Amino acid sequence: MIEKKILFVLGAGASCPYGYPSGSELRRLILYNAGSFSGGFLDSYRNFKSKDLDQSKKHTKLQQIKQFIETFNGAVKSIDVFIANNSKFAPIGKYIIAFEIFRTEQESRFREEIQPAKEHLEHHDNRQYVLGKAGFQGGDWYSYLFKRITDGLVGRDALPDFSNGNISFITFNYDRSLEYFFYDSLRCLYYEVAEDKKVQALNHLKILHVYGNIAHLKWQNPCDYVDYKQQINESILQNAANKIRTVYEEKENPEVIEAKNLLQQADQIFFLGFGFARENMEVLGLPGLISEDCLILGTVLGLEPKEINDIRDQIVKGLKHGGITDRNLNRVKLENVDCLKLLRNYL
Repeated sequence: MIEKKILFVLGAGASCPYGYPSGSELRRLILYNAGSFSGGFLDSYRNFKSKDLDQSKKHTKLQQIKQFIETFNGAVKSIDVFIANNSKFAPIGKYIIAFEIFRTEQESRFREEIQPAKEHLEHHDNRQYVLGKAGFQGGDWYSYLFKRITDGLVGRDALPDFSNGNISFITFNYDRSLEYFFYDSLRCLYYEVAEDKKVQALNHLKILHVYGNIAHLKWQNPCDYVDYKQQINESILQNAANKIRTVYEEKENPEVIEAKNLLQQADQIFFLGFGFARENMEVLGLPGLISEDCLILGTVLGLEPKEINDIRDQIVKGLKHGGITDRNLNRVKLENVDCLKLLRNYL
């Protein structure tokens, strides 16, 4: 059981253990076909078949995609920043993001299925196959958190109570792996409980997508949903692209206001796979909105000590009562570990 108000702020790295790409991996996957290799995004899109996309429309789309890739290749930045800076490329860029997420979703794995998928990728003898896919990087923190939430809950009606707001999520990701995992885990653990009771419990769990997500799941919206791992078509792709927002479109998202309230109320904030990009911090008014008694914890996997210190100093200086003091420095703990290890150390 978790009794404090704990908020998880998720970046792309938080979905990596389940087969989704980080920001840099997404860029690699999109640009992989820009050279002489095959097996990446462009090859997958060429093989994409949809009844509502005829050959002439597909040819036009391919031309737009090729122009996007050629320009994006020289831009260095992430795709999110690139399309935020170039409105001309925003529609096709969002379409590419939607395609890549749905493509990854088909091969995503959870729980004990993660390790075989990771080993298959590591030992596959086709270099083009491996380079055309994202990895399964990091430990399974979804399962760890779900176990912590359901600790001590025994009996067919002992559903977790999310209505107290002790657990909440703000995510900068477009995928819906977290929502799917929680629903599927709850469905299986409480198999004999009526569906409507499980959905009612989940509807109290706050998962706010700052920049939108590709589609609802059935339990979230029975009238407008796309099943997890559903075969995609042009209509689904276009609808998903229309739901994606960039960093400069966040004012159109009412969830940002709710996200800011969660930040102010939290006792602990876990930044998982987040990256601490300045533009994403500014969207939520971070770190200035964080209360003075809140403990701030974050993953900074793969960064050098100087880079970690720079991020910590940036956070500390921006706090409500900012300044490089011992108290503020002790409130901010950034560790070069994956999401699972950080939770095991501090949750």
